[in-house]
Amino acid sequence: MKSKKVEDREGFKAAQALTVGHAQTTRVYDVPVVVDLSKCITGCQICIDSCPVDCLAVNPETTKAHMKYDECWYCLACELDCPKDAITVKIPFLIR
Repeated sequence: MKSKKVEDREGFKAAQALTVGHAQTTRVYDVPVVVDLSKCITGCQICIDSCPVDCLAVNPETTKAHMKYDECWYCLACELDCPKDAITVKIPFLIR
């Protein structure tokens, strides 16, 4: 059974995923890790360091994190470690 704090955070993150501009499925391709550039800290790289498969990198144009490779394990390390809650991991329905 999940604790109340975890359930509240999951509900908050789920609602936030719907409002993140980059989370819309109207793009040609849809990536599981969405970075809200307005919240992301330039030069932080905590999410990049916490990713076990190194699928995140710094975008040279924005100097902020982005998903470089679509190899995400959905471990949520980047989302949980982000100090500004700028990352949302969209877990596919069949994996949940």
